[in-house]
Amino acid sequence: MASPARRLARQLLPERLRQSLTARVPSISEGAPQAADSAGKPAPISIEVEPLVVAADLDGAVNAAGGGFYERAWALFQGIPVEEWAAKAADEYVMSGLHVDPDATRATLRDLAESGAAYVPGRAWLAMTSRVFGFGDQELARSLYARLDEAVGDGTNGDTKWTVESRDWLRSWVAADNDEPDAPAAPEGTVSYAVVDYGHPGRSRASANIGDHVQTVASLGHVVRHKDLEFTGESELDDLANRLRDRVRPERVREGLSAKVQLMTLQRDASMYQPVPKDTWMLGFGWYMHPIFEMRYGMPFHKNLRPIFVSFHCSTRAMMTDETIEYLKKYAPIGCRDWTTVDILLSVGVPAFFSGCLTTTVSTVFPDAEELPGPDAPVGYVDVFDGSIPEGAPTYAQGGLDEVRFRPFVQNIDDAISMLEGYRRDHQKLVTSRLHCYLPGRSIGIDIDFRPKNLSDPRFAGLNPLTPDEFDGIREGMNDRLETILTKIFSGASVEEVYTQWREMNAADVEIARERRAGARKVGELVSSIAEDVRSNPVSTPEQVPADAIHVAVSARPKQRPKLRRLIKSIAAYSSRPVHLWVHTGGTDLRLDELARPGITLSALDVSGFDGIKQPDGSTLPIGQVERLVVADLLPDVDKLVVLPVSAVLTEDIAGLADTDLQGNLLAAADVVGTRAVSGFQQIHAAANKQAERTTEAADLRRDGHQRHAFDFDAFDTDVLVLDAAQWRAKDLLTSLAPYVETYGMTYRNVVLLEVGPHRAVLPERWNAIPDKTSVVKPALARLP
Repeated sequence: MASPARRLARQLLPERLRQSLTARVPSISEGAPQAADSAGKPAPISIEVEPLVVAADLDGAVNAAGGGFYERAWALFQGIPVEEWAAKAADEYVMSGLHVDPDATRATLRDLAESGAAYVPGRAWLAMTSRVFGFGDQELARSLYARLDEAVGDGTNGDTKWTVESRDWLRSWVAADNDEPDAPAAPEGTVSYAVVDYGHPGRSRASANIGDHVQTVASLGHVVRHKDLEFTGESELDDLANRLRDRVRPERVREGLSAKVQLMTLQRDASMYQPVPKDTWMLGFGWYMHPIFEMRYGMPFHKNLRPIFVSFHCSTRAMMTDETIEYLKKYAPIGCRDWTTVDILLSVGVPAFFSGCLTTTVSTVFPDAEELPGPDAPVGYVDVFDGSIPEGAPTYAQGGLDEVRFRPFVQNIDDAISMLEGYRRDHQKLVTSRLHCYLPGRSIGIDIDFRPKNLSDPRFAGLNPLTPDEFDGIREGMNDRLETILTKIFSGASVEEVYTQWREMNAADVEIARERRAGARKVGELVSSIAEDVRSNPVSTPEQVPADAIHVAVSARPKQRPKLRRLIKSIAAYSSRPVHLWVHTGGTDLRLDELARPGITLSALDVSGFDGIKQPDGSTLPIGQVERLVVADLLPDVDKLVVLPVSAVLTEDIAGLADTDLQGNLLAAADVVGTRAVSGFQQIHAAANKQAERTTEAADLRRDGHQRHAFDFDAFDTDVLVLDAAQWRAKDLLTSLAPYVETYGMTYRNVVLLEVGPHRAVLPERWNAIPDKTSVVKPALARLP
């Protein structure tokens, strides 16, 4: 039975092309009916290419949507009856449609909501409501929600507990307005101040991590330490503030600042749904990367909020829109929790500095313990997953606590305080994977061993390891800057006066961050002799290759010989110019002389005897990647090179690809297909993450990337390239990029992305069609199994 991929190829390739690739391509010597020109050169073979037909396919659409290939999914959904997709694949249909054709998709959903189709199950109405809500169409979301409510009813209609709970969870959010509504202004002489909470329209996105509330405890400490503030409401929030004020350590108390403060809670990831008084102040700290049903982010904040950004983290391309960047510039400088965020923001022109984490200051509301653990107290383990917990040892969970989502805010704050008090009362030491156990625990004097899943996680850059002096430096720096700016705010200063002071007081730290980012790159010198080996063994173009030949490089091994034959046939079928194929053989015998076709000559390349490139773990870069890295230097008389995978099949003249205008760039390449790996920096950060315990190297690599390029750029596919080989050699890129393999273990694709960034010519998708991922109607190049 043919594989799914092969069946897709049969579906997508035109019949005549498939026949041309499976049948033997005739040559002049075999007496094929081809005319020859006066020089004896055979005329080009002409094969008519019919447009591809993408047939309706529910299973294929679901699979494509699940992989983030929304354009292909949407194409496959066309022609499928609404009764079928609404009952079986509503989520995939709506997700794909809102990405590709939002107007048509919403029109279809309006019709469906109006009809109240009985065949649509509750879970499907939930999926449609959620995605449309996330998209921001509140009116349509309400219509769909009404159908969801009818379908689920009292919960006895066979829907899952999750569907019923999610319906109930969404009710208040759908009823709210999403246009940043105004709340009544605070009374004259009263400062409106927002305290961060962690609710979310998504049942599974609201915080289940009590460590988040530890951040809010720390943030409130900076407010309640001002003894003479008056909290004007009579809510539980005001009562909480007064109780926290009674906990402030004596040396942290500040007197003499008398002001009235009106407190409110603010949902971190969805502030646009809340009524907020004008000029409400807040501390903008933590992680703002929880999208609303994977459609959009709650950034920028509500228009009435005036944020002071400290301990801020971001590293997500989808959140860093142009609008968000301008918003951050407006309220800059941004105090960042980690150096990764600092470098990201500086790269896009947002003034930023390293503030460290707000939770280092939670000690403000933790007076000395009345009771400390004795020497026999056990070691506690908090969210430790590495298998190191001794049998019978006490264990705790801070994350994954669903009950946190349902508890009132004040109760979660009280529980966070009780949790930290219990840690220092009951244990001589803690081991944890949680940043918001490690830093606050250290703040209140607990001996803690920090064991995250990956020490090179971008969230930790600058926060681990920390000497006692470094930790105190972060804590005191945070205390000092927030004391100064909150004093200004509670004194009744204007918005302009507050931000002027914020800019002035942090200017020196911003400059330190800029100087750090501009510092010398830390990659080592090339150790391998690969560059010397390559340049000592250049390969010249054979004399019989015409001057106007197109040079193509491909790697193949004996098992791939049938694919290589197929590629050569397809090139021969359409090429209007002679082609010279440079085949990386890996030292194997591919019997290339048997594969030649009229107008195509072949030469073998073998770098298997050259010195390898060692990676940090001692392994050697695979030879297939070495071949790509050295090919421009190996062919010193080739100035422009087409690089193809052996799986490629041409359906048009390769000259159209080879003649791509590079516009002065190093190369031309197609965008990555789909939506899941479109971020160039995602690839660079992933390479940094692999440094594991080599945290310095991880931070250096990220800084290197952000020094070269602004965040973010589109990732590109390196399998099909048009390369300016002369420019590669002129820049000596082999010598400068190979050390990134040795120092950081980067792949060929990694180093090319790092070097090129956004500076490339973009190949149309038709030159990189992948049958089960793209919906190109008439490909010029298809990559087949």
